Amino acid sequence: MSYYKRKLPHLQPEGAEYFITLRLKGSLPQIAIERLKALQKRLSEESEKNEVATYIQRKIFKEYEDLLDSGDIGPTWLGKNEVARIVENSIHFRDSKLFEVYAYSVMPNHIHLVFKHLIQEGKKENPVTHIMRNFKRYTARKCNELLGRTGPFWQPESYDRVIRDQEELENMIRYTLNNPVKAELADHWQDWPHSYCKPEFEETFI
Repeated sequence: MSYYKRKLPHLQPEGAEYFITLRLKGSLPQIAIERLKALQKRLSEESEKNEVATYIQRKIFKEYEDLLDSGDIGPTWLGKNEVARIVENSIHFRDSKLFEVYAYSVMPNHIHLVFKHLIQEGKKENPVTHIMRNFKRYTARKCNELLGRTGPFWQPESYDRVIRDQEELENMIRYTLNNPVKAELADHWQDWPHSYCKPEFEETFI
């Protein structure tokens, strides 16, 4: 099991199931970033009170999600179909090699991804960070080429959460698929062109 801490705490057991959020650089205002730092401090102070820490984490995460879904701040490059397709194709390229994709939604300024990490030969520290770093490096280069721009594309750090049981897994998949509906981009998750659900799971979320 691997654990490390930069701006966000990360716990990354090999072979686990994960909920990942990546967002574009500049997609949250500085005030939200400062609140994230305050959350980190409070989580550290509440580290012995797991229920309280979980409540705080979920509350702040919801507020951040509401800000991202509003699309009022920062770039929305992923709202362009050609850019979104680069990201989707890159996810599917890694499917069955580095992870097993359960679901994703590519939103205009962020993505949600649910997968099971596949253990590789030659153990790597922080395996999910390694995968996401390479994923972001490749997609940033290709998306920037398409957009005719240079500079940072993704926010350097991602949000990763280990999924601990079947109920949480279903909740995370449902949340991911319904994010375009919540953001009022589609009436049903199946209508959003940049969402995916593993075929054997689809009946559960129709």
